Parts: sequence; C-alpha cells; structure tokens
Amino acid sequence: MVKNIITTALRVFWKERGYSLLNISGLTVGIATSLMLFLYIQDEKSVNLFHKDVDRIYQVMEHQRYSGGYVLTTTANPGPLKDAFKAEMPEVEYIAQVSWEEERLFITGDQSYKSQGRVASEDFFHVFDFPFIEGNQENSLTTPGAVYISESFAERMFKTTAVLDKTVQVNGWGEYKIGGVFIDPPINSTLDFEFVLPVEGPWLRTHQWLEDWGNNGIRDYIKLHQGVDAQAFNAKIKDFVKTKNEGSVVELFIQNIGDQYLYGRYKDGVQAGGRITYVRLFGYVAIFILVIACINFMNLATARSSKRAKEVGVKKAVGSTRGQLIAQFMGESVIMALASTLLAGLAIMLLLPSLNDFTGKAMAFSLLDINNLFFLVGIALVVGVLAGSYPSLFLSSFSSIKVLRGSFRSSGWSNGIRKGLVVFQFLISIFLIISTLAVHKQISYVKNINLGYNKENIIYLPLEGELQNESKIELFKAKMLENPNILNVSTASNSPINIGTSTSGGFSWEGKDPESEVLFTVLEVSNDFIETLGMEMKEGRSFDSNLVSDTLNVIINEQTAKNMNVENPLNQPITFWDRQGRVVGIVKDFHFASLHNKIDPLVISLRPESSSVMFLKTTTANTKATLDYIEKVFKEVNGQYPFEYQFLDEQYENLYRRETDIGTLANIFTLIAVFISLLGLFGLASFAAEQRIKEIGIRKVLGAGIGNLIILLAKNFLLLVLLGFGIAVPLSYFFLSDFLSAFEYQATIGVGVYIMAGFASVIIALLTVSYHSFRAAAANPVKSLKYE
Repeated sequence: MVKNIITTALRVFWKERGYSLLNISGLTVGIATSLMLFLYIQDEKSVNLFHKDVDRIYQVMEHQRYSGGYVLTTTANPGPLKDAFKAEMPEVEYIAQVSWEEERLFITGDQSYKSQGRVASEDFFHVFDFPFIEGNQENSLTTPGAVYISESFAERMFKTTAVLDKTVQVNGWGEYKIGGVFIDPPINSTLDFEFVLPVEGPWLRTHQWLEDWGNNGIRDYIKLHQGVDAQAFNAKIKDFVKTKNEGSVVELFIQNIGDQYLYGRYKDGVQAGGRITYVRLFGYVAIFILVIACINFMNLATARSSKRAKEVGVKKAVGSTRGQLIAQFMGESVIMALASTLLAGLAIMLLLPSLNDFTGKAMAFSLLDINNLFFLVGIALVVGVLAGSYPSLFLSSFSSIKVLRGSFRSSGWSNGIRKGLVVFQFLISIFLIISTLAVHKQISYVKNINLGYNKENIIYLPLEGELQNESKIELFKAKMLENPNILNVSTASNSPINIGTSTSGGFSWEGKDPESEVLFTVLEVSNDFIETLGMEMKEGRSFDSNLVSDTLNVIINEQTAKNMNVENPLNQPITFWDRQGRVVGIVKDFHFASLHNKIDPLVISLRPESSSVMFLKTTTANTKATLDYIEKVFKEVNGQYPFEYQFLDEQYENLYRRETDIGTLANIFTLIAVFISLLGLFGLASFAAEQRIKEIGIRKVLGAGIGNLIILLAKNFLLLVLLGFGIAVPLSYFFLSDFLSAFEYQATIGVGVYIMAGFASVIIALLTVSYHSFRAAAANPVKSLKYE
C-alpha cells in the first residue's frame, strides 16, 4: 500500500511537474519563512532566561507621579535604597546596585583598550549567573582595587584568560588588579558588559549623590528568597521611598527580568507593551504565511481536479474505496510537504546567518541535528495533512459514473470554498501591504520631522581622557576653529537626542506653587551651544561668554515657560541647584528624545565643567579632510584614546533602529505573503479556465473577442480581491491605531495608503490571472468542442 502510494505520487509529480514545482515552491517558501519567524520569536522570548533563578530576579523600578497626572516610569533608584533594603526587607536574599553603561580606557604597558562595562556592588554575581572561569566568584566585588573582566576582554588584552592578579590602569583612576574572569554574557542578555568595577573606590568618590534619597541615578536588582510573593512585596515597598524622603513622588515596584525585554514600555504608570507587540505581530504573520501556503496547496491541487477526475472514476470502477483514494491523495500531499519541509530546512540554514547579521542575534539551525530533523518531519506531517485534507476529500468524492460519462462538474459548494480561501489569502496580503506602507510612512515621518535644531553636519565627540581637562578643551576648541570648515564648537553634558538628566525640586522660581511637582529635564552646556545646533530663540537671548553672571542664569523651553505659570517668565528670578539667577532666554521647543515621547519641560544651564560631549558644526565641503584634521588634533591632545566620532543625524536614526528593522522585515514578509497568494490565485485561474473551456469555445464561435473573454474570466477574481480588500481595510485600521499610539507624534495615514494598497493588489491580481485568461481566450475553439 505504502509503496503503491509513493510510486503513484512520484508518477503524478513527474507528469504534472510544472504544477508540482509551483506547489513545492509555495510550501517551501511558506514553511521556511514561518520557521525563521518562529526561531526569531523563540529567541526574543529567551532574553534573560538563562539565569537559573530567573523567576526570583527582579529589577526595582519607580513610578514618579507629578502635577497634572504626568507619570514617569524609570529604572533609576536613589543610592541609599540598597542598604535600606538589606536592613529592612527580609524578603530580599541579595541586592545589587548597577551603574549605567560605563566606558573606560584600560592601559597595560604601552597598549590601551577601550571597553564598555558596569560598576556594581558586591552582590552582583550572586544575583546574576555570569559564571567565572578564573578567580573566586563568592567574594567578588568586595575589594575596591579589583576589577573583573570577561573572557573575550582578557583575550583581547593579554591573549590568555590566565590573568589573575595582573594589573591594569583604569581611566586615570589608578591601578587595579584583575580579580576574576567571567564567561562573556550571552547575546540574549539585556546586561552587556566586558568588565565590572566595584562601587567602592574612585567611582563612589565622584558620585556623592548616591547618599541622597532625592536623587535617582543608579539601578537596583534583587533576588527574592524562595517562596516570596512578588505581588505582596510590591504592595509592601510601594511607598518605601516616601517614608525616607518627605514630599517624594516616588512609588516603587519590581519587575521580573524575564519580562523586562518584552514588556518594557509604560504609559501613565501602566504597563503598555513593548517588544511583545512586535513578537505577537510576527507570530501572527508566521501563522498567516503558513496558512496561506496551505491554502495555496489546496487551490493548486483542486485546480488539477478535472485532469484527475477520470483517474478517480476508473479506480472507483475497478473497486477502489473512498478510503483508499483519500490515503492516496493524502500520501501525495504528505510526500510533497516532506520535500518542501526539507528544502525549507536547507533554506533556513542558508538564510539564517544573514538574518542574524541583520537582527544582531545568534540563532542556530542545522539539518544535522536529529531534533531538528524530527521537528521538520512533524511539521511535514501536520502541514501535509492540513493542506491535503480538502483536496483528498474533494477528489475522492467524485462520482465514477458522472466522471466516465464526461458529465462531471464541481459543485457550487466546493467552488465557494476555493473562492473563500483566495479571499482569505488576499485579505492577509492586503492587510500586510497596508500596514507596511503605513509603518514606512511613520518611520519616514519621524526621520524627517523638524526637530527644532539642525542635526545635519554636526560631529559628535565624547570628552574623555585629557579632554576632561577644561584647559585642554579650550585648546582643542581653539584649534578646531582655526579650520575654515568648522563653523562652531560647543560642549554639553549630554546629547540633545537623549538627555536623560532631570530634576523636580532643583528648579524653583518666585511664586511657585509649593504643591506643584513638575519634572524638569536638565541640559548643562558651554557657550555657543544654541548657535552650534541652530536652535531658535523665541524670546530673550542665548548665553553670553562675556557675562560671568550667566553661569547663574538659565534658558528654558516653551514647555517650562508654560509650567512656571507666571505672566512673563523672561527675566524671572529662579533658583537652580542652589544657584540664584534669572531666565535670560526662552528657546523654541525642540525634540530631545524619541518621538515616542512628548516634549517635556527643559532647563538649560551654563555649566561647561559638567560637559561630557562636544559638538562641531561643519560645512559640507570636503568632509574627509575635515575629519582628518579633527583626528590629527585629537591625537595631539588626547593620543592615548582612540579617535571616535559620530554624526548627530546618524545618532538620531539609531533611535528608530528597531522600527526601521521591523519595517524592513515587514517588507520582506509582505512580499513573501503576496508571492504565495499569487501562486494560489494562479492555480484557481487555471482551474476556472479549464472548467469553462467549452463555454469559451462556444463564445468564440459565436463571435466573442479575446478582450471580452479575458474580462469575462478576470472579473470574478477581481471581485474576490476587492472583497479581501474590503475586509482588510478595517482590520489594518485598528492595527495601525495601536501601532501609532506608541508615538506621541504621528504621521497622518490618509486614504491614499489604502487606495495605493488596493490599486496594487488589483494590478498584481490582473497580471497573475491574465496568463490563463489570455491562454484560454486565444485557444482554438475547435479543440475544446470537437468531442461535443
């Protein structure tokens, strides 16, 4: 029986090799795409789950509630929280304080190595699972003069991991001994670092604000004791900071690190998605593409029904049962699915490295892995049974008498099912086309919006090493301005694209409501910052280098002017971080964060000593020569550090790297879905043309032209496409409303996007069915009517 099924299947495949190739191609593309999407989803869901006690590891977070109902959710905590939790929270087994990413220069002999890492307290390697390959993990980070480095960083500096007790100079902080070497953090870790320095020591001496309950600038991770109820603990710590700091607006809560990556977005103090939105979207797309591929298989199989009708009639006439026929056709389907699945596995092996490069992941798949082979066979069986079920039941149901008489016609019910499947295919395809066009429009909008400052031709340099010395900065600036291609130079505490620093109680003015709590973003700059970035003053002036008093004064944006709620904020006496001055200017609102967020109140202070970055405004002439000049001067002033720079517009585009990548992937998946749908439409067009071949012959004999016949055959398919379009429009509208809600500033998605998608789908459908329509209309009617 099995041998007969395989033999017959191979004969059918060879006889109908054109359609078999189409069918296998559609299934292969569908299965390969779906499996790669599922691999991507699985990898996204695996982030941080490598920690063995991940269910007990949480990050301490804050909701900061301000006047007007504004809620800021942040991962930053006050410095004293660690010791207070240790003393007062018996539910906590370990708590580790961790800094934001730190960049440091490590010097060994005459070699220097720049690296990204963290500063952390003594429980860091007890909370997280980053195993040591050298050194004692148990007592790590308890000695101020010890540094812990990753396996790859040890290899980079010393060409070996046997580096215990070797010494390095760290960023001018003095000599450190290497206390341990840990395995590189896996790529699916949200904490990425090459070194860990202890909090105690030079770092702590430069961060005295860690002693203040009103300052939030470090992150805390905890590991709860086994059996502790996280929800009950959340309720217990909610007002903990308020008991330590009167007037605090902070409410604490904890979030499991296994959830952070996917559920990291909060809006108005409520969890509002995050990357899980895209994971779900890709999950739906993977299922839809697989379903479309199965539908395509059904349509292509049933499209050849008239050619197999006599085979079924003869087999039934000589005694074959319906069950045997179902087994035959189901076997053909499973064999085809198995071939498609194995080809899909090969395609995944070839394409996965490119997908890893694009997404920054390390997904793996190999047909040499027995588990993967069993998985693919399982997929083949499921897909083969699902895709072959309808064709098997349909073909096996033919009446042998009707078939052998030549009076067989497919039922209206079966035709309706096929048409419904095509509608579903195009519904999904059109939905993806509309969504892709809209996502592209939003990404283009945020990339090209007027930010309120000029990000083009701005070179961005970190201030480190000798360039942290004020006299060296001034020397460097002077040399920069000697070059005619450099128009302006200024420094700031942060990039205007992502400032980060904020205060609520540090900024006050005469007449301020004592009950008012407003969060003000803070940017500390040198002279000419406004001019360098081309910002526009609404009122007042910029800072004046000739006025020493300007170190006490501030410039505010329009949002701050509104929140001050005074008749004329300009020249208003203010107190900012214990300095008394005045508002000397109001700058027009500019975007200093992602367009996911609204423009917040901003205070700009003249404090060049707090600068960490430099901005150089250049001309468009001979950019390479300008960069060469900057590098030459940089090495003269700060030779120990590598010359690193970035253009500000590139940094801005990185804010939307995730959306851009999602948009690119959406384009690819949309093309794949449309391709598979067109194969299904191609099959149905073939089926319809065969079903109506005699009707076409009669019409031609009676004088119908080829054009009329093409329209006759094509109009039914256009109705199916338009029906799919009608259903896809409201579905895509609701999806896009949810997608755009993540942006505070949104592009207008007008009817043009929907019209474009509908027009494209109609044209694509017409081109697809025109082949069979023209072929049937142009055929010699004598051939189709000679047996009548």
